[in-house]
Amino acid sequence: MELQSYTAVSEYFGVRQPTISIAIHRLEHEFNTELINRNQSHHHIKINQAGATLYAHTQKIATQVKEIQRDLDNQSGEHINFGMPPIVAHYYFPELAVTLRSDGILDSLDHVEGGSASLLERLKKGSVDVALLGSATPLASPTIAAQVVAQSDFKLIVAKDSPLAQQPSVKIKALASQDVITFTPDFIHQQVFADLLKEHSLHVHVSYTTSDVELLKQLVSRGVGAALLTDEAIQPGDDLVALTIADDELPPFYVSVAYRKSHVLTPKEQSLIAVLTNHIQAP
Repeated sequence: MELQSYTAVSEYFGVRQPTISIAIHRLEHEFNTELINRNQSHHHIKINQAGATLYAHTQKIATQVKEIQRDLDNQSGEHINFGMPPIVAHYYFPELAVTLRSDGILDSLDHVEGGSASLLERLKKGSVDVALLGSATPLASPTIAAQVVAQSDFKLIVAKDSPLAQQPSVKIKALASQDVITFTPDFIHQQVFADLLKEHSLHVHVSYTTSDVELLKQLVSRGVGAALLTDEAIQPGDDLVALTIADDELPPFYVSVAYRKSHVLTPKEQSLIAVLTNHIQAP
């Protein structure tokens, strides 16, 4: 399918060309259909629709075979590739760690850090086994099982001496005259912010971009710019002001426990999921 040539395929696998021809004929016999449109006069092959359909299925099968190998390699269940974005980790994990430690799970976690969007892709591909993810809508995927465990609101955070700080609420258009600090694109915060700007045809000046939530809050408190942040990540001791955003199209921020539906959960992974779902309460 990819190389479109018997010769190229035989060279790729290091076998003689008749071996490839026999393999193709065996597949056609197995499925009782032709997979290739042959034009011997031009020594050219073309994959037909049946061949393309078979190829699409084999891609899924290959992914599952890799997942089987990963599951078998990790069948001892000693280590869990656990994905968690920094913002979610900062707010929830310190308290969760106490229970995870007492249950004998904490030292089995191999923490994979990144934005929720990138972690979701890694979860789908199998390099993450269980994840605590943020999203602007409840996660829905044919391959991912997900349960919402918490929900919070987005706030606009500004320095205490910002002109906006005296207002009880603010619309996103108020940022037209402000510098802003943003998260990197793999953060749900940044995706929501970009959608808001697009919705209002608004262009803003980005003074800095970061993946570090604590750095972002410090920069905001020093007047470097305003930023979008979930209220769960804002602590009483932060030297800044959190404003309600009055735009109706602003979604909430969901936190979900997620894992692949095809993944056979180990006892420790089942225990981890139970701790996450039982100790983080959705409203």
